[in-house]
Amino acid sequence: MKKTLLAFRPFLAEITHDFMLIACIVGPILMGMAFCFGIPPLEILLCNYFNVSAILSPYYIIFDLLLSIMTPILISFAGVLVILDEIDCGMAKYYGVTPVGKSGYLASRISVPSLLALVYNITLLKIFSLSKISLLFCILLSISGTLLAIITALFVVAFVKNKIEGMALVKLCGLLIVGVPASYFILEPIRYLFGILPSFWIAEFCATGNYWYFFVTVILCGFYIVALYGKFKRKLQ
Repeated sequence: MKKTLLAFRPFLAEITHDFMLIACIVGPILMGMAFCFGIPPLEILLCNYFNVSAILSPYYIIFDLLLSIMTPILISFAGVLVILDEIDCGMAKYYGVTPVGKSGYLASRISVPSLLALVYNITLLKIFSLSKISLLFCILLSISGTLLAIITALFVVAFVKNKIEGMALVKLCGLLIVGVPASYFILEPIRYLFGILPSFWIAEFCATGNYWYFFVTVILCGFYIVALYGKFKRKLQ
């Protein structure tokens, strides 16, 4: 663990010198503020205009869900950018043969930032939540979002060869969250075609409050993480 934290120091140094990485950290705050202070006034305007009692408010949980997913994804994106830079300059393979090892290197760039993102996520959800979810629900949503972020990060670093390819694939990874609108807006049984995406089961958990869907999310995420981690380890050989 000590070696992993030592390898984490260059990551912190890189963040302080890269505006894009700083933006990845500040971005969730701006998103939370936009949701918290922008959506309720918009709801009032829409309800007054259409003379109805509710339009957006039944879907406030979706905004909370998006915040819980995008916060760790943006934080993990910072780790991905650092890894891609180190792949380009050959440092990634160097770390793999040092006492830190492949697992320690990956932990310092993805796992440690993800754990910090988990705490960050819980805090933002409690501050900016539109649906005023409980602390337990905040924690479970944050865990689910963090696992999805780890999958996204591993998917990018496992399959790209350089930073240019990585930037393109990061944009494509946005498709991993299409399970959220599929859960809410596509009728059964067609929507279950999106069940291969962890984001679908996270949305199902939010929509129903059924804790079984949370465990499905964790199991599915675990499967993807193990598979992608194996792919990344082979890449550093």
